Amino acid sequence: MNRINRTPLITGAVSTLALIGATPAMAQEASQDESPDRVLQTVQVTAERREASQQDVPVTVASIDERMLNEGDYRTSEDLAQQVPGLQIKSSFSASNPTIFIRGVGINDFNPANSGAIGVMVDDMFYSSTTGQLFQLFDLDRVEVLKGPQGTLYGRNTTGGVLSIHTKEPGFEPGGYLSATYGRFNQMDVEGAVNLPVSDKLAFRLSAVSNTRDGTRDIAFPDGTSTEKNNVDFQAARLQMLFEPTNALKVLGKIEYGKSSATSRSYESQGLINYNTGEVGIPDFDRVCGGRGAAICGDAFGYVDDKDPFSGAENLKDTPEEVEAFTANLQVEWDLGAFELTSVTGYLDTDREAILEVDASPNRLVEEYINDGSEQFSQELRLASDWDGPLSLITGAFYLQDELTGQDSFELLAGLNPTPGTPYFDATNFILRTDRFYTQKTDTFAVFVQSDYDLTDRLTATLGARFTWEERELDHVAYAGPVDAVPLDGDMPVFATLLDTSDFGTDNLSFEEPTFRAALSYDVSDDIMVFGSVSRGFKSGGFNTGATSDPVEASVVEPEKLMAYEAGIKSEWFDRTLRANASAFYYDYTDLQVFGLAPGAVPTQTLFNAEEAEITGVEFDLTSVPLTGLELSLAGTYLDAEYTNFVTPLGQDFSGNSMVAAPDWSLVARGRYETGPIWGDLGLVAGADATYTGDQYFDTQNTERLAQGEYWLVNARLALRPQHGRWELAAFVKNLADEEYVVDAFDVADFGFDELVYGDPRTYGISLTYRFGSG
Repeated sequence: MNRINRTPLITGAVSTLALIGATPAMAQEASQDESPDRVLQTVQVTAERREASQQDVPVTVASIDERMLNEGDYRTSEDLAQQVPGLQIKSSFSASNPTIFIRGVGINDFNPANSGAIGVMVDDMFYSSTTGQLFQLFDLDRVEVLKGPQGTLYGRNTTGGVLSIHTKEPGFEPGGYLSATYGRFNQMDVEGAVNLPVSDKLAFRLSAVSNTRDGTRDIAFPDGTSTEKNNVDFQAARLQMLFEPTNALKVLGKIEYGKSSATSRSYESQGLINYNTGEVGIPDFDRVCGGRGAAICGDAFGYVDDKDPFSGAENLKDTPEEVEAFTANLQVEWDLGAFELTSVTGYLDTDREAILEVDASPNRLVEEYINDGSEQFSQELRLASDWDGPLSLITGAFYLQDELTGQDSFELLAGLNPTPGTPYFDATNFILRTDRFYTQKTDTFAVFVQSDYDLTDRLTATLGARFTWEERELDHVAYAGPVDAVPLDGDMPVFATLLDTSDFGTDNLSFEEPTFRAALSYDVSDDIMVFGSVSRGFKSGGFNTGATSDPVEASVVEPEKLMAYEAGIKSEWFDRTLRANASAFYYDYTDLQVFGLAPGAVPTQTLFNAEEAEITGVEFDLTSVPLTGLELSLAGTYLDAEYTNFVTPLGQDFSGNSMVAAPDWSLVARGRYETGPIWGDLGLVAGADATYTGDQYFDTQNTERLAQGEYWLVNARLALRPQHGRWELAAFVKNLADEEYVVDAFDVADFGFDELVYGDPRTYGISLTYRFGSG
């Protein structure tokens, strides 16, 4: 890849830190005659399990509020990555199993049994399995992205941070909204919510959404027909109840059901064999194949994809991916006087069934069937102090039980069946089908405590600790059988057992891990706080449930640990018209879990521990209101992330390589201008944002042909609305420049190609929103 020049960018970040910290007198020189509208709004967060101003907590947290969510046309959790630097959310599926990274910390494993390194929470409920993490965003209050290990208050599998979603609660005033959007590819989104107060103590809120869109990828079939894939077809509904019988007791209940019925993800095939010269594009892909999109090289069966990343040819016409999720959540807050007791009870049931055209070609190289689901129950109790004095305290316990069952079937090289349509088995030439079945049960329990102590009226010390116990059990077996014996979703005749649980060496794992956090924060003035922290996070160990045919796949990984050291500043200037936050951090990352595809006659899914990695970084977040109605912001993350000691059991040495999904720089710039009345009481709201993502790799080998170079994405929106804000008519465009960019890539060189996952092309549309009552 062509690396960007880091020097001016690093200099700019360091200058930002210096400017923030070195000129406190500047704030006193600001004009005292500014308009009262020209002021930044306080951002409330619950990063430390208590509601507080974002500027007052010694944690780096990015918040996306209700207004930004409404105006950004965000539809899934994947969309959030474009608005938070240092956050990456991507998926090789259409509506499930995202891989999430914060500041380079995460894991590229697409198997649902391996929980990620980023905790995903919705209304304080932890989502353990990745199957339900790529959810639709509707009727939300805010999204918080906590950066760095959150092992004390949030627990296991938060090595890199937490993505916390907060839905809109019921209100005791009647009201609601209805929004409709129509856009390119026949995008049709309808969303609405209504408050239904029964009394001044009991209220309900009903929310619903339907998002549909035609496919963005045109697919041709061998019989001359065609269709569109990569469509959207999602519906969901949520019912909430708020009961406040006294001022001291609050009960919030929620049930939610959602279903996606889209096609599975359609990939772009990047061929590796030049049939004109007889050469293979490894390692010199650019010379042999002309680079990405040249349409010169083909796969092992001779298929050469065209130059358009949004068109191709496939064999399977019907490739559905159906995902269902049911959630129940009960939160109780009880004011006991000196303490407040909080209980969060959660239940999540997810199911997924999909057929995937893995080879992205009209030939039958690799076809896959998936049928999996998880059921989890969780309970958390927290006791938080509510007294005057220098000491505040929060303590609690957490329990989670999760059971995941799955089937994953592959038909390999069925196009070489000499008797097409009849069962055929040839293990020597890998013309066969594999079926993998697994059940994984997880039980985890933790206790935690965190205290804040005011050493002086300006200096506060934070100390917290958590201890976690966890057990995992696995039942795993993989079989081999003939191709063309039954449909992909049928029961295959078993010819041989490839491996089973005994190949892992154990069917039971147990872990006991402490995590902690210590921090100091100092109020330089009422508007400036500096802080420093050290924290430890861990991600549970586990089994590689992707193991199918090679005993090396049947691996067990140890828990990964991360020690994080961070120092930062949070500040507001010029009568709260400029907010400037920044931090610098260093991560000492040990035993990190790394997923990959190893070469062989059949692609081998590997899951190993890398001995050590290091991440150094700087972040900044600037928001300004230079004029009444105008808001500007610029945020960025710089990362230097590499595996410092990583030799796999296969003998591959990746020490010194860049870490996966860790671009050097990621930047987000935004601008929003609200005119006020210009036609009677009608005004305009114009907004635009630009996201920069630097060079990044998608595999631990740092394979150049799979990498994605730097790119920009630009979105814009123009809205017309009256002063009372009851209705709004808006036009928007996303990916304004129609940038072609890859969000993930997989090496399938054993079959002569790479599998590329592209981001969406340019989309545009109009939306109409109407609010009534309390809105």
